[in-house]
Amino acid sequence: MEELYNIVPCRESQLNDLVELLGDNGETLPCSIFISGSLATGKTLCVNTVLDYLNLKYVLIDCIECYSAKIMFEEILRIQGDQGTKCDTLSDLINNLNRLSDKIKYDPIVLVFDRAERLRCMDHSIISAFLRLRELCCLNICTIFISQLVYDNFYFKMGVREPIQLYFPNYTKEELLKIILLKHDAFVYYLKHNYEIDSDINQELEKPELFANFLNAFLSVFYRPCRDLIELQHMAKVNFVKYCEPIIKKEINASDLSKLWRHIAPILKTSLELLYLRISTQNTTEISNDKENDIQPNCDFENTLQLLSTKTFAQSFELPYYAKFLLIAAYLASYNPPKEDKRLFMKNHGKQRKRLQQVRAKAKITEKLNTQLGPKVFNLDRLLAIFYAILEEKIGLTSNLLAQIATLVELKLIAGNKEVDLDSSKYKCIVGYDFISAVAQTVGFNVRKYLYDFI
Repeated sequence: MEELYNIVPCRESQLNDLVELLGDNGETLPCSIFISGSLATGKTLCVNTVLDYLNLKYVLIDCIECYSAKIMFEEILRIQGDQGTKCDTLSDLINNLNRLSDKIKYDPIVLVFDRAERLRCMDHSIISAFLRLRELCCLNICTIFISQLVYDNFYFKMGVREPIQLYFPNYTKEELLKIILLKHDAFVYYLKHNYEIDSDINQELEKPELFANFLNAFLSVFYRPCRDLIELQHMAKVNFVKYCEPIIKKEINASDLSKLWRHIAPILKTSLELLYLRISTQNTTEISNDKENDIQPNCDFENTLQLLSTKTFAQSFELPYYAKFLLIAAYLASYNPPKEDKRLFMKNHGKQRKRLQQVRAKAKITEKLNTQLGPKVFNLDRLLAIFYAILEEKIGLTSNLLAQIATLVELKLIAGNKEVDLDSSKYKCIVGYDFISAVAQTVGFNVRKYLYDFI
C-alpha cells in the first residue's frame, strides 16, 4: 500500500476503501460504485492507480468523448480486444458481453465512467442498466461512476440498485502544501532552464525551505478563493518566478522572509484577479510541462496584469452576443444596490431629491464604494430584469438563453449553480471592472453609465 500512497498522496482513506472493495481475490466484485467530489480531488487518479495495482482488466470511458450511446457501447466492447465491433443498442451490448462469459469465465472486469454526470443527458434506461449490469450478463463485472455531482443529482423514474458511494473531499491547506511541495524539483528546474543563475544562488534556490516559505505565502492568498489543485499549481509556478527574481538579481537575501513577502504580496493579490483566466501576451509562450501554460521568466510579469492584457483577453473571448449582455447584467446586479435598479434602468423612474445625507454618503472614501467592496449575491429574476432593461431589442425567454447562464457559470465568469432554477438560483459575478468594460466595448455598451458608484 505504501506504493499507492506515494503515487497518490493525501488520499490514504479513499485508496484503502477502493482496495477493500476491489482487491479481495476470489470474491465477487460489487455491482457498482459511485465516486463523487469536486474538480481535481484525485478521483480518476485513485481509481486508475488501484486498478493497475490490483492488475484488474478495465476500460475507462470518458463520457464527454463518448457523447452518444452507440459510441459508448462500442468503447465498452474494447474489453474483448476487437476494435471493429459494432453495437447500436443496449441489447446488442448485453449479448456481446454474454458471449465473453465462455472466454473469461469469472475473471473480474471493471467499467469506469469518468465525468458520469454526462450520462444524465442520455436515456435513463442506460445508466439504470449500467448500475445493475452484472444482473444482465453472466460476468463478474463492476461499474464505477466518477462525477463532480453527488448521487442525489441523478434522478430516476423507477427504482434502481443503489451503488456503493464514496466521497472525495477537497484537499485541506496542509494537504495542498504537501502535494505541491513534491513538485519542488520541477519548479527549480524550470528556473534553472530559463535563467542564468550563479552557483551560490543556485544552492539557495534548491533549498526546500525557500519553496515551502513561498507556498505558505501563496496559499495564504489563494486557498480561500480556489481549491482546484490544477489551477493552484499553475498559479504557483507563475508566481514562483517572480518570488525568486530579486534573489537571482541579488537584491534580496533568500533568508530575508519579510522583504520577500513585501515583494510578492502585491503580485499575489493582483494575480488573484487572473485566476482561471490564463491570460497571455505577446511576450509569453506555451511551454508544455504537466499540460499547463507557463510564462517565460524573461518576460515582465507585471505586463500581464495591466489593463491592456485584460482587454485583449476579454475582447478575444468568444462569447455569444446575448451571453455578453447576460454577463454585463450579472456585473451590474452584483455591484448595484437592488433599491437603485428602478432609478438606473427605467426611463420614467420619477424625480429623486438629493438629501444632505445622500450627498455626504457619496463623498466618502473610495473604499466604501460598491465596486471596492466586492460582488453581492443576486437572484435569477433580478438578472433577467436587468438583462431585458439594457438590451435594446426584444427577445423571448427561451431555454437557449437560460443555457447561456449555465455556460457562464461553467466558464467561472459567474459563481452559482449550473442547474438553472427560476425560483431558487443565486449568482454572483466574479470578473472585475476592467474585464467587464472590455466585454461591453465589444457590444457597444457603456457600463459606467449604469453603475451606482459613478452617478
